[in-house]
Amino acid sequence: MGELILCRQPMAATPFYIENASLNVYSLEELCYYIFHNTETLSPDFISEELLTWIDEELSFPSLADRLRALKESDTPFHVQIETLLSSCGYLTPGEIKDTVREVILFAGLSPAEKKKKVADQLLRNGRFRRAILTYQEILDSEDISRVFYGDVCHNIGYAYAQAFLFREAAGYYRMAYERNTSTRSLSQMLFCLMECDHEKAIDEAVADYHIRPEQIDMARKVFEAANSSAEVKEAQQRAADTPHIYDRLRSEYIRKYGA
Repeated sequence: MGELILCRQPMAATPFYIENASLNVYSLEELCYYIFHNTETLSPDFISEELLTWIDEELSFPSLADRLRALKESDTPFHVQIETLLSSCGYLTPGEIKDTVREVILFAGLSPAEKKKKVADQLLRNGRFRRAILTYQEILDSEDISRVFYGDVCHNIGYAYAQAFLFREAAGYYRMAYERNTSTRSLSQMLFCLMECDHEKAIDEAVADYHIRPEQIDMARKVFEAANSSAEVKEAQQRAADTPHIYDRLRSEYIRKYGA
């Protein structure tokens, strides 16, 4: 997890796997740490029978498992279930527990599309580009989402493709994003992606379609050239060359759904 966590409860021999985060946790403290830092990705099915069985059998904490199971079976609000879990081991302070419960309540008020975007954003942060893209695509297939929200989702799909060095695909999504959210950030990222794949014709089309001034293009090129010369970018490009199978799979899925 990147931090040293003091565990007062027994460690499990078999970890509990949190799929959205691709993470194994071995203790109640690690589970509470995850909840505290990832409240936006939690949903009522997080406290699953698999988790309760793990708490019961692997952590040897049947009383907690029974309390949580009773709360779940009686349809007790999810934030109360989370509060019970967080209060069981003393890892978090009362203030931290209160803040976490408040975040869970706020998240419960989001629309299904907004909740799904939170999950996709977490996948994206964890570098799980393929799953993030598929989850974002499910949102785009939803009904009753605003034009700006649609554009923001497209922007994140563009970011995922750009992280996979699939710049033409990324540019297409950034274009869709800008046409809906009119964000200069989406427009800039589209231009950077087109510059990355030397697609001057598409840049000229964007200049005409969106009335981009010459000085804006000049500034974008300067930013692009400065960023491309950084050691961090060069290192990322080398990583992409070392692991092409990931990006080939993303590209093939894109072509299969949208054409070359």
